[in-house]
Amino acid sequence: MLEALDELVAVGRANVVAWMGVMERVAEVREMRLQGISYRNMSLSEGMSVVEAVAANQERLTAAGAKFRRAAVRQLQAEGLGAAAIARAFGVSRQRVASLLADEHAEDRPPA
Repeated sequence: MLEALDELVAVGRANVVAWMGVMERVAEVREMRLQGISYRNMSLSEGMSVVEAVAANQERLTAAGAKFRRAAVRQLQAEGLGAAAIARAFGVSRQRVASLLADEHAEDRPPA
């Protein structure tokens, strides 16, 4: 559980850094647009595009969030909480809790 929390924080920090880059890129685009440069004629500095950066941020956060959910469900079960109580705490169905518990090694598999 602590490892999953640490990973969640690390991903959050990486996303903050990435968002700073997105904000810089957006400022570049706005400045060029204010100068009358069309979008297709803009020459931007190297690096990820805004679209790529947003997608990467979402993917990192989704993966870390899923790992944390699985770890939290397993920990709560190990501490004696039943599936119904865990489901209520997470705002999901008991079937979803069962799926998370059955998916013991999901973080070890490559994404589908």
